[in-house]
Amino acid sequence: MQSESLPLRIPYILRVGIIIALGISAWATAAVVVLIDVPASYFLPAAALLLVNGMAFCTLAIIATRDLLQNNLTWRVDNRDWRYWALLILAHSCAVALVPISQILPEHGPYMVLMVVNSASLVVRFSPRYSVPFNMLVALLFALQFQDDQIYIFILCSIQQLVLWSFGLSIVVEVGEVRRLRVMGDELRMAQAQIAESERMLERRNIRHNLHDHMGHELATLHMNLQILEQQLQRHEVPGLFNSSLSESRAATRRMFVVLDDIVSGLRQVPAVHFYDAVVDLIDQATTLKVEVDWDEKVRIADPQHCEAMLSLLREFLTNVLKHSSGREVRIESRYRNGVNTMIFTDLAVCDDVIEAGNGLAGAAERVDAMNGELDVGLDDAGHLTWKIVMPESNP
Repeated sequence: MQSESLPLRIPYILRVGIIIALGISAWATAAVVVLIDVPASYFLPAAALLLVNGMAFCTLAIIATRDLLQNNLTWRVDNRDWRYWALLILAHSCAVALVPISQILPEHGPYMVLMVVNSASLVVRFSPRYSVPFNMLVALLFALQFQDDQIYIFILCSIQQLVLWSFGLSIVVEVGEVRRLRVMGDELRMAQAQIAESERMLERRNIRHNLHDHMGHELATLHMNLQILEQQLQRHEVPGLFNSSLSESRAATRRMFVVLDDIVSGLRQVPAVHFYDAVVDLIDQATTLKVEVDWDEKVRIADPQHCEAMLSLLREFLTNVLKHSSGREVRIESRYRNGVNTMIFTDLAVCDDVIEAGNGLAGAAERVDAMNGELDVGLDDAGHLTWKIVMPESNP
């Protein structure tokens, strides 16, 4: 049986290196053609246009890479980004002006096209209704600079520009899809961690109830029966040997009551003791985030339902950062003072968007209200998005 092979995956760094190398090679090829055809009297103007064109292309590439990294591999379409418009127009103007100045021969037109299409992939900054007409207009203006074969050069330039634009668009879509899958993976792992902790809390609660209700009831029944039996024996003047054994049995049942009460109390305190561990487990699942934790050891949340609600709030906050924030650093703080627990979740990226109360924030507010607490969502002095949760100390 023939085994199936996985598709070849080229690392992003290598792919970026290949694209940069191809772009430089294309520009260098067109530059050589210009330097070959240019008359000696126009060498300096042609060289200046070449330099400006190359600098504009490199600046565009640097800005695009920086924008992609700053937005955590999220490419944002912005038709009003004047930097891209200015640099693209400057680069294409130099390429178009080089044709008459350098007196490019028609047979060298296909090589000169490489300088025009070199920036086509960066037009993905704009929406298709702007990028496609812009590429077509550049191709038309470039073709009109030639005396012959204008239609042929226009078609050639247009096809290459559309191909490179589609290629750039596909890379943007792929990078966005990879980021979305990573976010979904973190969401799934955080949800699994919370479900696992909820199951542990439920199991401990069931064990506690079973011990208290069933075993406690049986011990109480046994103790009462022993007491009745002891009273009956005393009435019938049974030898003291039996009374001594019954007294020891009753004492044993009382000791079992104490042990059972200690076990139930211990199980009741488990959520408070392990809440911090559950928080750390949840944070560890957000692999694409860098989380700083400043935890007050005095914070205790003994109510299992409150523990689960707080874990849900933390997961909701981390999910919002993964989906909507441009940063990847988060700070989690907890404070205890005078019977009040305070939790502060901070996204360390500067928030430029207006905070709107959606379903996520509405659900978070409902959970906090159920704990008789308060939720304050806003920006701190540094412009960081902050969730501040204040709630009274819970009792088991």
